[in-house]
Amino acid sequence: MKRPTIDSVRAALPALDELRPVLDQLIADSAPDDGRAWAGSGALASVDDRLVDGDALAAATDTLAEREAAHTSAVYATVSEAVTALGVGDEAAAARGFLHVFALEEKRDRFDAAEKWADAAVRAAERASDQELRSLALRRRGRARRACARYRDGERDYERAFEISDAIGDVQGSAEAAIGTGNLLEDEGRWDDAEQWYRRALAILDDMAELTSERWHALLNLHVVQRAQGEVEESVTALREAEAVATEIGASEAAMFLENAWGQWHLARGEHMEAIDRLRTALDRAEGTRARVTIRLNLAQGFLQSSRTLDSVEEARRAEQAAIVGTAFGQLPEVYRLLGRAAATEGNPDAFVLFERALALIDARGLPRIERARTLEVYALAEEQKGEVESATALRREATELYAQLGIRPARTR
Repeated sequence: MKRPTIDSVRAALPALDELRPVLDQLIADSAPDDGRAWAGSGALASVDDRLVDGDALAAATDTLAEREAAHTSAVYATVSEAVTALGVGDEAAAARGFLHVFALEEKRDRFDAAEKWADAAVRAAERASDQELRSLALRRRGRARRACARYRDGERDYERAFEISDAIGDVQGSAEAAIGTGNLLEDEGRWDDAEQWYRRALAILDDMAELTSERWHALLNLHVVQRAQGEVEESVTALREAEAVATEIGASEAAMFLENAWGQWHLARGEHMEAIDRLRTALDRAEGTRARVTIRLNLAQGFLQSSRTLDSVEEARRAEQAAIVGTAFGQLPEVYRLLGRAAATEGNPDAFVLFERALALIDARGLPRIERARTLEVYALAEEQKGEVESATALRREATELYAQLGIRPARTR
C-alpha cells in the first residue's frame, strides 16, 4: 500500500486552524520518498513530496492533544486572571498576563496571534498609565509586527516605545527600542537610518555603569548594516567590539551569532574557506532549530559561492531536515530558494519546480508577503539564466511591486 504524500493529505483535509498542529506533526514525522532518491525528480523534491506516516500520527495523537490542551489551558487561565484583574481595576496585571500569552504564541511562531495579545497588553497598559509596561508592550507588538512583515507599523511601535522609555529614564528599555527600530529599518533597506538607531542605542548604553547584552546586540547589528553597505573592512571594528563585550559579560549565547557574523564577513571578502570554517563553528554552537537552519543555509551559500554545488545542496537538505523535525516550517521557503538556485546553477531546466513549491508553501501557511517577494526575485534570476526573458521580467515585476507595497527599498533586495 502506497503511503500518501504531505501534498495529498493537505489537499484532502479541510483548511482549519485547529488542524494545523496535526499537519505539523505529520510533516515532522514524514520521510523522503526513497523511490525518488536516485531519480532526476529527487533533486527537485520538497516537503510536499514527503511520505506520511499514519502510524506515527496515531501514536502521537494523545501527546499532541495533551500539548494543545495544555496551551489552551494556559491561555484560558491567563484570560480568567485578566478578567479578575480588570474587575478590580488592575489593568497592569491584565497587561502582564497578556504579555505572558504573547510569549506563548511567539514561541509557537504564531506571530499573528502574538500581535493580537501584545495589542491587548498595549491597551491595558495605557489604561493603567504604567509607562514602563506600556513601552514593553509596544516593543513586543513591534517585534510581532516585524515577524509578520508589517514593517511600518512595527517601526511606529518601537519609536513610540523609545520616546516613552527615554522620557522615564528607562535606559535598557530605550536601548532595546532603539535596536528594534534599527532592525525594522534594516529590513526595509534603510541602512543609513538603521545605523543611526544602532549608534543611538550605544550612546544611551554609555550612561550605564555596567555592560549589558544590549551593547553587543547593537554592535553586532551595526556591523551588519556597515557590511551590507559595502563597508566590509570598516565593519570589522564593531564586530570585534561586540565579541569583546560578549566575552566580558560571559554571554555564551552570543557565540553562535558572532561566529555566524564572522562567516558572513569572510563571505563578503570572497574568503570562502575561512567563511566555511567560521560557519561550521557557529553551527557547533547553535542553540535552537531556527538558528541551526539559518546557519546551515549560510553554510550552503558559502559552498554555492565557492562552486561546490553538491556540498551546497547537501547542506541545504540538512537545513530542510532540521526545519521539518524542529517544525520551523516558516524557514522552508528559504531552503527551496537556495536549492532552486543550486539547480539553476547546474543548468537543471526544471529548477523552477523548487521556486513554485516555495510559493505554494508560502500561500499554504499564510507566510508574510516578503517571503513571496524574495522567492519571485530569485525565481526571476533563475529564469533569466536559462534565457526565459519574458517569464523573468514578469516575475521581477511582481516582486518589485510587492517590495514597494511593503515599503522596502530596491537596495535591500541584494
